[in-house]
Amino acid sequence: MSISSPIPSDTKNFAWFDAHNHLQDPRLAPYRPQVLDRARAAGITTLHVDATCEADWPAVQTLADTHPDVICSFGIHPWFIKGLRDGWLPRLREQLSRRSAGIGEIGLDARMGDDLDTERESVFRAQLDLSVELELPASVHCRDAWPRMLDILLAMPPHPAGLLIHAYSGPADALDTLAEKNISISFGGTLTRPNAKKAIENAKNVQKDRFLLESDAPDLPPTLLESEKAFLRDKNGKVLSEPAYIPQIAARLAEIRGLSLAEVAEQTTANARRLFAKLIS
Repeated sequence: MSISSPIPSDTKNFAWFDAHNHLQDPRLAPYRPQVLDRARAAGITTLHVDATCEADWPAVQTLADTHPDVICSFGIHPWFIKGLRDGWLPRLREQLSRRSAGIGEIGLDARMGDDLDTERESVFRAQLDLSVELELPASVHCRDAWPRMLDILLAMPPHPAGLLIHAYSGPADALDTLAEKNISISFGGTLTRPNAKKAIENAKNVQKDRFLLESDAPDLPPTLLESEKAFLRDKNGKVLSEPAYIPQIAARLAEIRGLSLAEVAEQTTANARRLFAKLIS
């Protein structure tokens, strides 16, 4: 059961920004029109869709080309390193030349158990360097690799466009130093879990100009109240995340920081618009 209160109905009157999702995911494809309709009804004004591998770049581009409220990023996610074809980096550069876009989702993941961590870091660094060269915002994934990730990020000068670490689960004492490097973080459904001690600590301590909201759709949905019906479930009955849950995540963030929902909407949307300014027409 969620430890958050039910969401007031007026949240749809605020302007929300979903800073990180994967609307191209096949699990959402059959229901994408309804997902987008629910997002807009909830007041989500901008949806940032991140690619995960070269194979889904066309789907991500189509979403951004088709829907004015969708912006996008292209990149290679650390889960999809195996089988990466030669020439991927020039193709990524070419893809980024076709439309306004960021770089993502990129990062490190030490839980894969595939003996590809050296290659994974090389791919991450190449994309990170490209984001600096092109002065484009990049969206970063990190799981069980925080010492190495922080070594890399904190050794850099401030990023010229800004980085977003999505679903941040790193140490709270690194937040101020990350902010000095022009790095922001986003909170998703895990913040609503009763045992989310690390996420709660980070939500309390992050600087007010450095926190955003994300759905990470279709993964990491919020914990629902017993009275709430999930929008979508997968074939195994697992709740799927989608952008329409952003106000529910925001309600928990507001509780933690002692803010009103209106203040959370205003701050997170302003922070996201600043970070992704180059992607917003």
